[in-house]
Amino acid sequence: MRSPFVAAALIAVLLLAGCSSAEAPDEPAPDAAATPAADASAPEPGTSLAFEWSANGFEQVGGEYKWTGSGVRDDVFEPHFALSVPETDDAIWSSSCASGGKVETRLYLAPPKGMKGNRATLRFETEAAGVTRSYAARYVADGQYDGFALLQSASDPMFADMKAGSWAYVQIGEGSDSTKLRIALTGAKKALAAFLPACSAARPAAPPKAASLTQSYSCEDGRMIRATYVGNDSDTPTVRLAIGDRELELPQTPSGSGARYQAEVAGQTFQWLTKADQSTLIVAQSNDPASANEQLTNCTAI
Repeated sequence: MRSPFVAAALIAVLLLAGCSSAEAPDEPAPDAAATPAADASAPEPGTSLAFEWSANGFEQVGGEYKWTGSGVRDDVFEPHFALSVPETDDAIWSSSCASGGKVETRLYLAPPKGMKGNRATLRFETEAAGVTRSYAARYVADGQYDGFALLQSASDPMFADMKAGSWAYVQIGEGSDSTKLRIALTGAKKALAAFLPACSAARPAAPPKAASLTQSYSCEDGRMIRATYVGNDSDTPTVRLAIGDRELELPQTPSGSGARYQAEVAGQTFQWLTKADQSTLIVAQSNDPASANEQLTNCTAI
């Protein structure tokens, strides 16, 4: 017969064993299906504009801006590639052909506050290419059409990226005050296909067209304007306007659609915008950057 002390010890051992077996089991491993796997192809932070856009957000360019492009070169038009609001002067991007198979591009963006001098780095990427390309850009302040200018080959890989992509990410400058845009590339492929061959092709040594063309216009305010387009077979086209007893000579400047000529004369800024048989004369005070008092006169070729 066991003593009461032995029996009590046996009961204590059994209770301890029961407690050990009743301890909570280890937590199960997380469900692999519920945990997203790391994307091995995802760009590293700080190396991709697409990553920066998804993490921090870029300003989205509105859908009213459309890509247009033309390879036509005649007495009035020059080849162009542009992102603009149709039938307006509101443009973000404008490219034209330069000599030697080059493309000159203007981005009409404000300079970052921290920009030193007139130089900044343009970074460009599309979601299809996954490569960030960098270009040295020069800020040009010439009045109404201030923006960044860069010169590229017509075969620059950036244009191939634009043809293949759906979205472009653009950054001017560095740091928190840089300008960042996300731009839809809908229509860019077709526009580039029309524009780039005209820049790549060498201009004929002796153009078959005349070096100048004179056209008369009847304007809505009753005036007649005679416009002589000079040098459209060269890299420095101009227009000479005869308005009453006054003559003006305006050099051609980048335009999103049609042709634009502009000059400052005696404290006034004159613009001559022409497309097909329609033209507009715009006169504003040079010291009025907001163009609050500009005068517009529509004219039709006769």
